[in-house]
Amino acid sequence: MVRFIQRLAAVFLVVFSLPAASIAQNAFSAAYRVNTSIISFYDIDQRIRLLRALGASGPELRQQAVDALIDERLQVEAARNFGVALDQQQLARAISRYAEQRNLTSERLLAQMRGRGVSVEAFEDFVSASAIWQSLVRARFGNMASPTENELNSQLNTIAVSSSSSIQLGEIALLYTERGQQATVNLANDLVGQLRNGANFQNMAREYSRSRSNQNGGVIGWVAPGRLPPQLAAAVRGLGRGQVADPIFIPTGIIIIKILDSRTQTQQILIPTKINVTYGRLVLPHGTGQQAEAIENATRLRRDLDGCRGLETRVADYGTGSGVFGPVALGQIPANIGLQLARLEPRESALMTGDNQVSVVVLCDRVSEMTDESRAALRSQLTGRNLQSLAEGFMLELRRSSIIEKQ
Repeated sequence: MVRFIQRLAAVFLVVFSLPAASIAQNAFSAAYRVNTSIISFYDIDQRIRLLRALGASGPELRQQAVDALIDERLQVEAARNFGVALDQQQLARAISRYAEQRNLTSERLLAQMRGRGVSVEAFEDFVSASAIWQSLVRARFGNMASPTENELNSQLNTIAVSSSSSIQLGEIALLYTERGQQATVNLANDLVGQLRNGANFQNMAREYSRSRSNQNGGVIGWVAPGRLPPQLAAAVRGLGRGQVADPIFIPTGIIIIKILDSRTQTQQILIPTKINVTYGRLVLPHGTGQQAEAIENATRLRRDLDGCRGLETRVADYGTGSGVFGPVALGQIPANIGLQLARLEPRESALMTGDNQVSVVVLCDRVSEMTDESRAALRSQLTGRNLQSLAEGFMLELRRSSIIEKQ
């Protein structure tokens, strides 16, 4: 997920623009100001054409174009501040790579763009911004992203299957300039109280919020909690789906955040490797309404276990499905059990709940085999993931500290 949560920019914008009177606009006049850079109506039109040429469609196309252009202005400005630039030869190579990914030559790709009404300059800006950002991220975070040998071994042994959590956020942005500081504080506290008592968040966002997300009912997208800016992360820490954070104070106003939804996704590292595990499972069946007691018994059982030592002698005392299994390939184990085992070190155990049963699974042993080529591929994949995470955090900081105005 390269572009998760594009609208999170609105959470910490220094300036939120109020709707302006409708006036005729010259195509080259300013639509948005991003710090010292300008996005014209022509830029937006060109980006919409480019997105359509790449297969995008839908009612949100203009907003997608605006969001992408704002991000790119911030990325190019950050690169310039760090002394990262792209010369004509590097740009030509970036366009060539982009074309090759689509089984085209650069000339053919540019011809297709011109046929869809996209200027060469607009397409070059699009490719250039991406290439400059990648160069900046590698220059800033390359050393931090590369895993050490210990980290590589740990990843190999524990994340053949991994899970990640993310939350969908909604925002209401209130400006001090609209009501004054004290009245804004009072309104924020009142809105939080209403929301915690069941008021409709999206209706409230459309009425009160002054961020760009208000037309979307305040929805600003999905994000991993660990990638949030520190102030926002602290505000939502410990909150669950449907809960509302205390008001967040920023220099120009107050932000109200609600966790609209949450999800957990599982993924596998797609590296050729052979991972065999030996594991034990003890099943505690229970009747209707007895799950809490079964969980309590399973928790006591986990405390008594000494890894897999003596586990086979206890299997007969437990329900169907109990036993010691393996060595067996990790991919041949039921997915829910494999996910639990992937998180464990040898001798560690985990508790699982299911239909009328609670299970204790224990990892007895894990053996991983990988060629040098696969190890290098794993290092590259982990480095890419780390760079992506660091880049997303950097992007959030750029948005938070920037002035973005609708003209």
